Amino acid sequence: MTTAWKGRITEKMLYRVLVLICRKEPSNVVLYARVPCAGQKTDPENQLDYLKDFAAVRCARGEKKAGGYSLVELLVLVGISFFVLAMAFPASKSGLLHQMLFMTARQLAQDIRTCQQENMSTYGQVFEIIFDVTKDRYYLVSGLNTHKKVVLPASVDLVWAVFPGGEKALRFTSSGSPLPGGGTITLMSRTSNSFCYVIVAPVTGRVRISTTPPASWYDG
Repeated sequence: MTTAWKGRITEKMLYRVLVLICRKEPSNVVLYARVPCAGQKTDPENQLDYLKDFAAVRCARGEKKAGGYSLVELLVLVGISFFVLAMAFPASKSGLLHQMLFMTARQLAQDIRTCQQENMSTYGQVFEIIFDVTKDRYYLVSGLNTHKKVVLPASVDLVWAVFPGGEKALRFTSSGSPLPGGGTITLMSRTSNSFCYVIVAPVTGRVRISTTPPASWYDG
């Protein structure tokens, strides 16, 4: 092996040793590796001792290692993270509860459509939805059989379920028209006091969800 190749291998070894000891940027490591060592430029052992002493001196001076964090920096980071989470949690909770209100309304609308389809497709059997406002629940029944019972989430209040004649139940004819007529079911979020309305059209039986009451409430 030639002297040139030995020199290159030695320089690479010193480069890697210095990276492990000092954890410096590569550009700085090359610079340090090429510093002569007290009159013995070609002796690898002396160069290695020089590099170890050099790293020890820099560590003794209290210089930071690249990529490290002090205790104060970590405490500041934890404090900022805690503050951001404390500010974001109430808004996130309110958003989840508001979403729960609309999910409940969509489920109710789907159950009403199911009741309508059952009456249109089943001969000699009448399906209806009975609302229990006091206990915040409703039932899908046919005769004495209860096919489905739905209890609303604790954050949602079944405020009102009114149909013509003061009925608390909703049925459909074989053509899909509601009996005794269309009506509105009012749901409210107990935390945000926001409302959601499930509206059944009087003739067609079309079911829709709205954040505002039906226009018929303002006619009188």
